[in-house]
Amino acid sequence: MRKTRPAGSYARATMASVSLHRNREFMLLWSGQAVSALGSQISLVAYPLLVLAVTGSPAKAGIVGFALQAPIAVFALPAGALADSVNRKHLMVACDGVRALALGSIPIALAAGAVPYALIVGVAFVDGCGFVVTYVTERGAMRRLVPPDQLGEAVTRNESRTFGAMLAGPPLGGLLFGIGQAVPFLIDAISYAASTTTKLLIRSDFQEPRAEQERGSAIEGLRWIWRRPFLRLCALLFAASNPVFAGLYLLVVLLAKQDGASPAAIGVMLGIAAGGGLIGAGLAPSLRRRLSPRLVLIGESWMIALAIPLLLLAHSALLLGLILAAAELMTPVTNSIVVGYRVALAPDRLQGRVQAASTLIAFSAGWTGSWWRTLARQPRFFSSRAGPCCSRSEPPPRARFAILRPWTRRLLPHRHSRPRGRRVARTPARHHPAAATHPAPACDAR
Repeated sequence: MRKTRPAGSYARATMASVSLHRNREFMLLWSGQAVSALGSQISLVAYPLLVLAVTGSPAKAGIVGFALQAPIAVFALPAGALADSVNRKHLMVACDGVRALALGSIPIALAAGAVPYALIVGVAFVDGCGFVVTYVTERGAMRRLVPPDQLGEAVTRNESRTFGAMLAGPPLGGLLFGIGQAVPFLIDAISYAASTTTKLLIRSDFQEPRAEQERGSAIEGLRWIWRRPFLRLCALLFAASNPVFAGLYLLVVLLAKQDGASPAAIGVMLGIAAGGGLIGAGLAPSLRRRLSPRLVLIGESWMIALAIPLLLLAHSALLLGLILAAAELMTPVTNSIVVGYRVALAPDRLQGRVQAASTLIAFSAGWTGSWWRTLARQPRFFSSRAGPCCSRSEPPPRARFAILRPWTRRLLPHRHSRPRGRRVARTPARHHPAAATHPAPACDAR
């Protein structure tokens, strides 16, 4: 009589002897999430463009962005508790199915003649909730599909997936929106359907067998991280750096527009920045073997610190993109070390809550990015000498570096030559909605 092997033991019996690209279970999960991430980046561009087309209001576009990001702060801990109390595979499949139906409602409404603004806000909120649940659940599932010594490499593969979607998604989203307003949302809905299919093809369970009476507090993950100094320090460091990264992306868009860059040039600039993260993901395995975690964390902090003054001195969209790409270079290396260690250390019964706690801490201030982007779209933003971060008597950071322009012009290329002597007043770049609403790629929640 032929014996049947439990589904949960399939991956354990095969994954220890194969590399990741031959690990069927992991590659099914990875490929489905890669398609879904690309669809999300496509719709991320389409949301503000659709709101501007329907309402003409940048402020309402900011509200949609807030609805997309607010669930990270509101539902992270409940999502972690849910991931630790139900079947993780069924939960991820259900989330993808709900997101597919929600995104599909926008093309249906457009085909019917008009899409209500409230529907766009509701779909964005459902999409954000689904992202939170799927994100915190995936870490625990990854541990069941990948052996402990390959967790760092698996996180690096996920980083390459994220930055690859950031590189290809925004320009593709703009192109598809130009073909038809419903097309980006239809593509995103199809991507969720594809992700659902790949998860259903996975034979392994996404969690260890659980006792029926196992229930825990939603904040147990916070306690677990706080009792471990290294993970606590990393979580606080990520909480400080994620808003900085969001601010850097906003800053480079503003500086490029001030220098007269076209929307296409701004898109190329952000693509170069995402390419830096993609290169970092490729270098992460070798750097992780050669560098200590302490050196990697310090190196990433220094890369960010050095990027800020260099951005203020750059004179072209190309240079701005290259500087931001250098700042992104160490992010995949850091994530592969910290996330791989945390996933390997946390018990399976706490995987969802630990990831939820880390996500909540890391994005504790990141949700403010949509409001800053809304403020930045206003015509008078940065038009006066007193910027949003400066007192009335203190010039904005860009003005503080204006005195260095004559010297940096000899070191860094500039498109225009200016006569010596009396300073010529600069004409501000013409406001262009497509450039103003170009979303900053979201950093990984670590």
